[in-house]
Amino acid sequence: MRTLNWMRRLLPRLAFVRKQQAWNPTRRALILAAGLASLLAGGTAQADDLTRSNGGSSKWAATWATSIQAAYVAPTTPQGAAVPGFDPQPDLSFALPNATVNGASNQTFRMIVKPDLWGHTIRVRFSNVFGTRPVTFSHAAVALQAFQANIARGTSVPLRFRGNTSVTIPAGQQVFSDPVALPFVSDADADRFAGRNLAISFAVDGATGPASYHGSAFTTSYISAPNSGDQVLAEDDIAFPYSTTSWFFVSEVDVLVPRDTLVVVAFGDSITDGTFSTLNGNDRWANVMARQLHKRLGAKVSVVNAGIGGNGVVALRTGQPATQRVARDVIGLSGANLVVWLEGINDLGGGQLTPPPIIAGYRQVVTSLRSAGLGVIGATITSSYVPNGQVPANSPLAAVSPTLAAQYGNAQTDAYRRTLNRFILNSGLFDATADFDAVTTDPATGTLLAPYVPNSEGSAGDYLHPNRAGYQAMGVAAANAVSGWLARSAVTAGAR
Repeated sequence: MRTLNWMRRLLPRLAFVRKQQAWNPTRRALILAAGLASLLAGGTAQADDLTRSNGGSSKWAATWATSIQAAYVAPTTPQGAAVPGFDPQPDLSFALPNATVNGASNQTFRMIVKPDLWGHTIRVRFSNVFGTRPVTFSHAAVALQAFQANIARGTSVPLRFRGNTSVTIPAGQQVFSDPVALPFVSDADADRFAGRNLAISFAVDGATGPASYHGSAFTTSYISAPNSGDQVLAEDDIAFPYSTTSWFFVSEVDVLVPRDTLVVVAFGDSITDGTFSTLNGNDRWANVMARQLHKRLGAKVSVVNAGIGGNGVVALRTGQPATQRVARDVIGLSGANLVVWLEGINDLGGGQLTPPPIIAGYRQVVTSLRSAGLGVIGATITSSYVPNGQVPANSPLAAVSPTLAAQYGNAQTDAYRRTLNRFILNSGLFDATADFDAVTTDPATGTLLAPYVPNSEGSAGDYLHPNRAGYQAMGVAAANAVSGWLARSAVTAGAR
C-alpha cells in the first residue's frame, strides 16, 4: 500500500515536469528524490508529537551522526606522537587524567559538529553505549560556533531531557534531548547556514567512568580543565584550554524536515571515516557526496557518516564489526533511507580473512538493511596494493606495524580484494553500485593513482588511504550512484 500511494504521488509530478521547458537532470533528480523519499520515509523515523501535530508531513532526519566505537583508553605514549600524520589527536593526559578508569571529571565538553541540513527545530542524542556506569550530564546547550571554542554571542540554547536540565544515562544506553527551537535559524532561510558548525556543550557531574567516544573525528572539539565544573554558557574559549580530535558522548543531531527528505548514510571503515583527509576540512568522500547531492537535490537530502577507522565487515578490528553494529549505527539513525557501504579491506589486510566469510557478512548486513526498509549501494574496495608488498617505511601505517602494512600491500590481499569487487559489481546483492576502485586505481600498476597517495595532513602516503583528491573522485562517484539509484527506482515504480 505504501508503494502504491507513493506511485500515485510521484507519477503526476513526472507528467507535469515533462511538459516544462526547463526539464533538466538536476530538476528531474529533485523530483525523483522527493517521490522516492516519500516511499521510504516511514522506515526509521521516530514518531512523536511534533511529527504528528502537522499531519505527519514532517519527520526527524539525522543531519549529523557519528558511530560511537568504544570507551576511550588513554594511550601509553602521547597520542599522535607515535604515529605522526595518521591520527591528529593531541595529548589528552592533562584534559582527561586517568581517563581509562575515570573518564572525565566535573568538567565541560564542547563538541563541534557540522550539520548537513540546518533547520529551526533540532534534537541531540547523547551516548553511554560503551560506558560501565551511569553518566550524568548536569547541563547541556547548543549554539552556533563562531571559531575554535568560541560560540556566536546570543545563540546558546539550553537542552532539556523530558523537561529537566540534567539527565543520567545508564551504561549501554543512548538518550535524545527534547526538541529545541533555534531562534537564529528559520526553515525558510536555513540554507544560509550551510557549512557552519554547531557547538554542543555539556557538563559532566562527577567522574563519568570509561567515556564512550568516536576516535577519529578529523574535527577539532574542546574540553575544559578537570574539576572546572559547568562551563556550558561560556561564550569565549578561555574556559576550554584543551582540544581533541575525537567526539565524546554525542552520536547524532536530528532536524525536523519535510517527510520526503532523503537521508543517506555513508557506512564503512577508515576510508569512510576520513583518514588522510584534512583536519577540519570536511573533505571525506561522504562530505563530497553530500555537496554534490545538494547541488542536484537542494535541501531534499541529508548525508551522515557512520564510518569507523579500522572497522571490518565480520573481523573484530576497531569497534564492533558491521554485522553487529548496523542496527545501532545505521538502522537506528532517524529517517535513514539509503546506505552507501564501503568495507572489507580491514577484513583482508588486518583480519587475514578470505572472501567467503566477508561475502557472507555482506549478505547478512544487506538483509538487515532491507528488512528495515533501507536501500543499499555497494561500493567497490579501493586498492591497498604496493608493487613490492612493502609500504614506505615513513608512512603512518608502517609506523604502526611494518608487518601489518605488508599484509595490506601484498599481492594476495589485492587478489582477494578484486574477488570481492567482482562480487559487489556482479552479484545483484546491492540495489546499485559505486565503483570507487575504477576512479582511484591506476590500471597500469594496480595501486592508488599517484596524485591520491600523499597524506593530505603532510606525512607519506600508505597506499591504503586516499587523500583529499582521491576522496573527491570517490564522492562524485557516490553521488552519481545515488542519483542513478533514484532514477531507476522511480522508473521501476512508475511501471508497476
